[in-house]
Amino acid sequence: MKKKLLFLQLILSAALLFPTVSYATSTKDIPVGGSGQMEMMGTVEPSILSVTMPTFVPFNISNSLSTQNKVISPRINMKNNSNIPVRIDVTYTKVDLSKLNNVEWSNTGTVSGNQIAIGLKEEEADNEMPTDLSRARWLKANQKQDMNVLILNSNQEGALYVVGTLGQEVSDTGTFNVTPTFVVSKTSGTE
Repeated sequence: MKKKLLFLQLILSAALLFPTVSYATSTKDIPVGGSGQMEMMGTVEPSILSVTMPTFVPFNISNSLSTQNKVISPRINMKNNSNIPVRIDVTYTKVDLSKLNNVEWSNTGTVSGNQIAIGLKEEEADNEMPTDLSRARWLKANQKQDMNVLILNSNQEGALYVVGTLGQEVSDTGTFNVTPTFVVSKTSGTE
């Protein structure tokens, strides 16, 4: 039994010593009072950004709603799976109003009789759809834009809602498509 225990101790000692020796590529003896250099090499590891968000969001818009926000939208959940803060921006929005007769897009949220404006708004109260349009970020149709919609700290969850308004002359029936392109990038979290 003692021989087996001693043998096991020798194997463990050798196993602990071996990886340490494998990293040393060369050594140099430096005499007392002498000097020498040691080369050190570091590696920068890139951060992996990962954000979970839906790929499809249906919403309804109607003048029959009594609130300033004329959109009924599901909660758009977004989760930062990264170990660093990220910003989520809209860089382009493809808008197709071809199925609506005589309707135009508004990039500002202010609409005339035949216009529609759609934007995104960060959730202010848990699971509560916004009723007003304050702090809405308006989507610009078919053009490049650099619009931040959300900043998430590492492993943080957040939510957006679709918001919008429409003029009195816009028909209550019909469909249209709004396809924003989201870009996730690294941020300091203090923006």
